[in-house]
Amino acid sequence: MKIALFVSGQKGLSVIQSIPSEFKSSVETVIIGTDKSIANDYSEALTSLCSEKGLNHTFDDSTNTDCDYLFAIGWRKLIPLQSNETLIVLHDSILPKYRGFNPLVTALINGDKEIGVTAIFGEESYDTGAIIDVEKLTVTYPIKIAEAISIISECYSTLFNRVLKNIFENSITSVSQNESDATYSLWRDKEDYRINWQWSSERIQRMIHAVSEPYDSAKAVVNGKMYRIVDCTVVPDVVIEYRDVGKVIFKVEEKPVVVCGEGLLRLDLILNEDGMVEKFTNQFRLRFS
Repeated sequence: MKIALFVSGQKGLSVIQSIPSEFKSSVETVIIGTDKSIANDYSEALTSLCSEKGLNHTFDDSTNTDCDYLFAIGWRKLIPLQSNETLIVLHDSILPKYRGFNPLVTALINGDKEIGVTAIFGEESYDTGAIIDVEKLTVTYPIKIAEAISIISECYSTLFNRVLKNIFENSITSVSQNESDATYSLWRDKEDYRINWQWSSERIQRMIHAVSEPYDSAKAVVNGKMYRIVDCTVVPDVVIEYRDVGKVIFKVEEKPVVVCGEGLLRLDLILNEDGMVEKFTNQFRLRFS
């Protein structure tokens, strides 16, 4: 039995760390992905770990693997298959919910109480394959994306090893997804970092935390300049006549409190375009857009 692992990020690192010694000889190669759009893509850590474990590894994703099973773990590119190869994808949502892109970010913005990872057989249409197994966990809010990635990475390693064991025991099974339950999570770009002040303060807080490091942080414009909103706190609402979202209504501990579609949000950490802390000292009539 020969296996190839297409891995990237902290999730991939967690899986490589967890490979049992009895299965290590079956790992033919590890293909390491890179992502220069985030602060740390873990590619250096993955390279070091593979060398430490004596695993053959490469950054060349066009490598002809010629293996029995290919695993995609945190992988974002198409993987060409030989006729004798079977692709298993580990996707960080509880499928068929959140097929597609950035499902963990979407789940956190939506305030899902349960997140997880699903192992599926790869198909031509993304994330539609039969479900092999699922690993779930509960989360409480507020939670930042870095913490969520850390805990869901443990789900990846647990699920990977369970599926791998089933493969070697010839006991792998699957069930088709229920199409009527399917939802999709769209790809995200720089426009999706802009805060929608029409949302409730709770939803905006979840969004700010969901796109914090290692991502580029939520953004808002004040007086024509772009700022990064790094942290915030939901505060009790008040009755506001002609609710005009984005306006500052109070300053608490010198921090602006902004009117949202529902509720109020105190902005605890704001950075300017140079990455310096912005406190808007002696400024009150501010509008965030």
